[in-house]
Amino acid sequence: MDNKIFSGTKKEMVRHYIKQILVDGTIGFGMRLPSENELVKKFQVSRQTIRQAFSDLANEGLIYKQQGKGTFSKYRKNARQKQVIAVITTYISEFVFPGIVSGIEDVLSDKGYMMLLANTNNSKEKEAEYLRNVMEHNVVGVIIEPSKSAQGNINLQIFNEMSKKGIKFVFINAYYSDFDSSYIVMDDQKGAYLVVEHLLQRGHRRIACVYKTDDRQGVDRKDGYLKALDSYGVEIDNSLIGEYDTAGMYLFPYMFAQSLLRSDNRPTAFTCYNDQSALMVIQAIKDSGLRFPEDVSVVGYDDSIEVLSQDIGITTIKHPKRDMGVQGARFIIDMIEGRMTRPQYIYKPDLIVRDSCRNL
Repeated sequence: MDNKIFSGTKKEMVRHYIKQILVDGTIGFGMRLPSENELVKKFQVSRQTIRQAFSDLANEGLIYKQQGKGTFSKYRKNARQKQVIAVITTYISEFVFPGIVSGIEDVLSDKGYMMLLANTNNSKEKEAEYLRNVMEHNVVGVIIEPSKSAQGNINLQIFNEMSKKGIKFVFINAYYSDFDSSYIVMDDQKGAYLVVEHLLQRGHRRIACVYKTDDRQGVDRKDGYLKALDSYGVEIDNSLIGEYDTAGMYLFPYMFAQSLLRSDNRPTAFTCYNDQSALMVIQAIKDSGLRFPEDVSVVGYDDSIEVLSQDIGITTIKHPKRDMGVQGARFIIDMIEGRMTRPQYIYKPDLIVRDSCRNL
């Protein structure tokens, strides 16, 4: 599913990855890069996508191809090397991240900085590993989405050590309250309130929710759901609240929705953690022999399935994606160059109304 949704950004992800292994010295000057077959397997993309990424990097003078031998690095570190900013995301090729990364890279490249890209797969252990690696390189700043941000900051000591070394931080999408830093986030509680209010204003009262528990965004979005029901005098039914963590994100929304849809007093609507989970709920509705949205309405969050939106038409909250990346890159550069100390910004939610909700 995700490959289809983000097929237009896969080339950028491959290009970022190759740049990273050149900059951090994994592939030294004159060494052979991973083969096309290896990269196809790693990123689950076509051979043509890999070749396009190689072509872009060759045009930048970073790599070269030897017929019959492979592709090799032309990247050579020197005393005049550009300053490096690390970008650590929870994911790379899924959800809102391709847009964020694209916005970051455009600004950093324009301002003469090099980008080092990594993803943690929402693992705090991976987060710690990458942060330690960052300290071994010529990194002056880090743009990061914290992993499992609702579970506390077990890597606080590493963050503090890096900060003492003068490394600047900008957090995106979520942040740790015990680490004083710059951040750019959405008002997720308000955003969830708006999508639930949209359902309430259309007469829905049995509204199920499917929210993620180990990310701060999920906790805030659940709070928005509860606040909207309370504002409209709707009694909370805990049986309609489905919560899952990272391990269950590709299965739980579907299974939870199916279990509720089999009940005699099924919900008339679902509000979901993001558009990806909304798609699973929609599939559960269809697989249960019900019609979407005629029998059951669904709202999402993040507006992350734009390629499919004309067919599915999910009402959702817009995520700033690229603009968040651009703003994050500007913040980190301003901090590095001494123009700002700890800039912080919260995006106001923007409700996008489509045709996934019926009136009761």
